[in-house]
Amino acid sequence: MVKKSNRAIVEILIKKGVTFTDPDNVHIDSTVNPDRISGEQTIIYPGCRLYGESTLILRKAKLGFEGPVTVENCQIGPGVQLKGGFFKDAVFLKDASMGSCAHVREGTILEEQAGGAHSVGLKQTIPGA
Repeated sequence: MVKKSNRAIVEILIKKGVTFTDPDNVHIDSTVNPDRISGEQTIIYPGCRLYGESTLILRKAKLGFEGPVTVENCQIGPGVQLKGGFFKDAVFLKDASMGSCAHVREGTILEEQAGGAHSVGLKQTIPGA
């Protein structure tokens, strides 16, 4: 597989319809598959970093509205809002949300409409709405 540069991946996502408020201040690692990111009303704000071949972002997701977001191998469902923080090997179901400065790690599943305020840390947790 030919690895694409950050700018090439951003361009592919822009063509799919992803909104970048500042595309020059986003990093998307070459391991991220752009086919696994929906362009339908998805917004990625400045300072966001995406890593990992299993990263999945579905329609209407919003990343980084309150601060930079780092996502590594997460599955992000429709309407999910990750407002700021670090997210690794976690699952976010429809309309889940986390405030800024969140730290969500391996084994965490946020059920539909579940959420956390700012500065919340979770590991191997399954919060519900």
